[in-house]
Amino acid sequence: MKRSVFIILFIPILFPVTIKAQYQGEAVTDTTARIKLWSIYPGYVITRAHDTITGYLLLKNLVNNQDKVFFYKNPDDTKYTAKYKPKNLIAYKVGPRYYESQKFKPPVTASANDARTWHFVLKVINGPFSLYRWYYETLEQSKERLKIDKDQPLEVKIDLSFSEKNLSTENYGLTPDGEFIDLGSLKMLTNFKKNMSKLVEDDADLARKIRNKEKGYGYYDIPKILREYNEWYLKNHLSRGW
Repeated sequence: MKRSVFIILFIPILFPVTIKAQYQGEAVTDTTARIKLWSIYPGYVITRAHDTITGYLLLKNLVNNQDKVFFYKNPDDTKYTAKYKPKNLIAYKVGPRYYESQKFKPPVTASANDARTWHFVLKVINGPFSLYRWYYETLEQSKERLKIDKDQPLEVKIDLSFSEKNLSTENYGLTPDGEFIDLGSLKMLTNFKKNMSKLVEDDADLARKIRNKEKGYGYYDIPKILREYNEWYLKNHLSRGW
C-alpha cells in the first residue's frame, strides 16, 4: 500500500491498527455529549493516503483543536506519539467530536497567518450538503488566557478559566458539488433569502420557503434548512450517491 513519507516515519511507534477508510465524512459530531477539556479520548486520524489509524487523541477545546491534534499510543501516556496539522490529515475524530481538514480563511484567528489555508473544522451535519462550525474568541480574550506550551500540552498548567460557552462561531457548508462556502459571510447575510435559496434551488419547495421568509427558514435556522435539504436530496438522488 502506498503511503506518504510523513506516515512512514511514524509507523514503527503508532498504535498498530490501520484500516482503509470506507468513505470520507462517515462520522458525525455528537453535540450533546459531556466532555472534559484537555483530556485524552479514543479516536482516529484519516491520513492523506486515506488510511484510518486508531488510537487516542487529546481533546483540548473547540478553539485549539482546530489548529493541530496530538495522537497517543495509550490513554495514560504523558508524551504524544505524533502531532498532526490540518495539511497532514483528511479528518480526525476525538471522543464525540469529528473534524475535517478544509481550506478556507477563518473570520478571526490568533495567528498572523490567516490567509486561505488548511484548517481543522468541526463537522456538525453530515450529508450531501454538510454543515461545519468554526469557533473563535476575540484577540483580547486570547491574550488574557494563559498560553499553553504547544509541544508539551500535558506538562504545563492548564487554564481552567477557559469556557466554550463564550465563543463566537461561523457556519460553513460543503455543497453537493464540493464547494466549501462561508454561510456567515457579509454577502450571505446581506440578502440571506436570495443567496440561501439559490444554494438549495433544486429543492423548489425548500427554496420557496426561504424566499418567502417563512418562520423557521431564516439565517439562524441553517441547521434545520440543511437537514431538510439533505433528506430531499437523498430521496431524489440515490442513484448518484454523494
